[in-house]
Amino acid sequence: MVVQRKEPRRVELGTVGETTITGKNQISLPAEALRQLHWEKGDHLLVQNFGDGTLVLMRKPTSWADTFSGKMGDVFGDHEDTMRYLDELRQEWEDLAEERGI
Repeated sequence: MVVQRKEPRRVELGTVGETTITGKNQISLPAEALRQLHWEKGDHLLVQNFGDGTLVLMRKPTSWADTFSGKMGDVFGDHEDTMRYLDELRQEWEDLAEERGI
């Protein structure tokens, strides 16, 4: 069964609450912040430490491939450029294999 997740809404940045670190190094996140981000019980979070007293939480994607799919399509040109490059690379591999008798 595939569960479709809602993309987080873009919300205005700002403080949405505060929390306290417990004796067991735990925190509770403000409910309003979780609602705005569509974060739910059981979501896994990534924690990034910027070293200046700042930690950033990000919901871990259920699929990294789905998350990044199509995001850098313009880096190597359009689809035709990519296909042309792959065809050239495949031809180089075939030529090399033939050269070596593979």
